[in-house]
Amino acid sequence: MMPHILNPIRTIELVAWDLDEYISRPETIERERQIKARELVALRQLDHSSTALCEEQTRQLRGILDRQQSRLDLHEEMMGLDWFLGVVDLRRLLAFQRRLSFNATLPVLTVPPQCDWDRLIEIAFASPNPVNCDVVHDADKKMVILQSSNPNMQLRVRQDPAAPIAVHTGSPFFEVAQYAGRWFLRDGYHRAYKLLRAGIYQIPAVVVRAMTLEDLGAIQPQFFSEAVLLSEHPPLVSDFLNEALIIEYECYPIVKTLRITLEESIAFPLPVEMSGE
Repeated sequence: MMPHILNPIRTIELVAWDLDEYISRPETIERERQIKARELVALRQLDHSSTALCEEQTRQLRGILDRQQSRLDLHEEMMGLDWFLGVVDLRRLLAFQRRLSFNATLPVLTVPPQCDWDRLIEIAFASPNPVNCDVVHDADKKMVILQSSNPNMQLRVRQDPAAPIAVHTGSPFFEVAQYAGRWFLRDGYHRAYKLLRAGIYQIPAVVVRAMTLEDLGAIQPQFFSEAVLLSEHPPLVSDFLNEALIIEYECYPIVKTLRITLEESIAFPLPVEMSGE
């Protein structure tokens, strides 16, 4: 029996595929539940090569999408990638994330009707996420410590000598990727979950033409392997809503910690080579 958790984080996890090592998952899972989940997945017939792009809706929204495409923060986020903007069908997207966690203290997403494209654009192309973190300066250890409950917080290198490092809190954009002939959700899993629950299937998105698994973004150890993603029966984003394919449990809140340390060293001069005569 798990101990009582203060301010628990509700987590749902897909169980029809292999499970990774995850400390917050209950130690025992009904074996029969896993077997039935795998049997259900093995029975479905899907055409993974069919496109998730909604071409008619993309044409209808071309003017609005073009205005979003001019955003400087969007170009910065997609730097180095081959991408375009379009409307996609959430029901056709594959998932490389194993789990979704829901923090009850965060604002609840209000889902508009499918016909409200202006509001859906706001969801898909949101404003940059605010940086909310605690900063501790340890002068004795010459260290700066940043802590946040946002698991997406990270440090990014910028092409600015005056401020070469910036705190980043994750992409605000709804991102989809084409990889190996298949369509994946790249970023925006929580938004996709809430939209699907509300019966909304079409959403504007940034579509990345991914050439590698790194371009896809599925390189973290907690994600499904490439073998699973390219298998005959890969996980779908919509599987998170299927009670027969998931388990649900509570886990402890996660705190992301970043440390920046200043180190000093002596720069010894390079030896001078003597040329013989």
